[in-house]
Amino acid sequence: MKKNDIYQVKIESFDVNGYGVCHIDNKVVFVLYALEGEEVKIKITNIHKKYVFSEAIEIIKKSPHRLLSLEEINNLSGECDLAHIDYETELKIKELKIKNTLKLDGYKFNNIIRADKTEHYRNKIMVPFQSIGSGEDYEVISGFYEKKSHKIVDTDDDILSTDIANQILHIIKRYLALFNVPIYDETTFKGIFREVMIRNTSNNDYMVVLIVTCNYNFDRLVEILTSEIKEIKSIYLNINDNKNNVLLTDDFHLIYGDKFIKENILDLDFEVAPKAFMQVNHEQCEKLYKEALRMANINNKMNIIDAYCGMGSITLNLAKNAKFVYGIEIVPDAIINANKNKEINNISNAEFICGKCEDEIVKLVNKEKIDLIVFDPPRKGCDPKFLDTVIKMNIPKIVYISCNIATAKRDIDILINNGYVLNEVTPVDLFPKTSNCETVLLLTRK
Repeated sequence: MKKNDIYQVKIESFDVNGYGVCHIDNKVVFVLYALEGEEVKIKITNIHKKYVFSEAIEIIKKSPHRLLSLEEINNLSGECDLAHIDYETELKIKELKIKNTLKLDGYKFNNIIRADKTEHYRNKIMVPFQSIGSGEDYEVISGFYEKKSHKIVDTDDDILSTDIANQILHIIKRYLALFNVPIYDETTFKGIFREVMIRNTSNNDYMVVLIVTCNYNFDRLVEILTSEIKEIKSIYLNINDNKNNVLLTDDFHLIYGDKFIKENILDLDFEVAPKAFMQVNHEQCEKLYKEALRMANINNKMNIIDAYCGMGSITLNLAKNAKFVYGIEIVPDAIINANKNKEINNISNAEFICGKCEDEIVKLVNKEKIDLIVFDPPRKGCDPKFLDTVIKMNIPKIVYISCNIATAKRDIDILINNGYVLNEVTPVDLFPKTSNCETVLLLTRK
């Protein structure tokens, strides 16, 4: 067996990421875009000592659970790695992924909280641009990177983005081509226009961020966008001349409209800044928060810490029924945003603290009894020092919200080995048509 070899196989099962699984010469072969029970032709793409990666190139016998052909899949972004599978099967794969990653006994596993809307649900997209050809053949493309590559798939209508976001991208692409705006080339580090970030809220307010290498006059583009798309409330330039993959810098210039767009989460109002963290699926975000609040089982005698609090969307919802809530965040701009959101909602039993979670927890626990800590860390999970501090401070209850079950498993093992018990787990599908899944976990001190 070698790379690019072609085989005809029968797919035996799924793995936890939605790959089809078969065996060739006693080796496990993972097959991208193949479904359990299908007969397919595959091409070998990577060979490891104990397993092999491949991709399906022809479907001989199709599964009844298949939604898209291989040709249709090729027109989607690399993010949509489960778009070819029906939703019921997709949910089973996600539940299997959570269970198989945790590999623990004695806890209650709740059914996944499903999404009512499986397309056009994203309220934030980052879209890179490239130029191809020259002269009469010059063309500007935008879309999403192919899986495990920096090659852009030119996408006109992404199935995860809203219709309005797709319209905004059409307008920008036309403008850049018509006015010959130099597109940034990440191999030569030349050019001006890099990416577009589009954010929107549940009341249909839109924010557009044009990511460029230097200040540039986009007055005409702003005029076109705001005349054609009335939902646009805010347009920013973000100046990013770094020769790396960091997408946004702190150098924002408001060139149209309001500084913020407004969102409502569980009857609380929030101002959303360009870099503010907000779950990308509003309807499922509310279900996620409701599940976290259910597990927290808050009463008016409880003091709570919300670590990694961001703009305060969880903190302020916790404060509805608690005695007092402390939100901790290391990013100063996020704390400014959170305090404004506290003011907007007239909430007095919450305080936002700027600093490292592990340092601020110690101060708070030494000041008064903390009954619960909630954390929703980034994909890399919790800092080891932070976990060590939580354990030493003997906080009795933890609600852990995770977007990456692999790093959550690592953190939970540390907590279990230091006196905590995993009580309950609920997957929440915030990312239909992808293999990503949020999980809410409840741990208590023995």
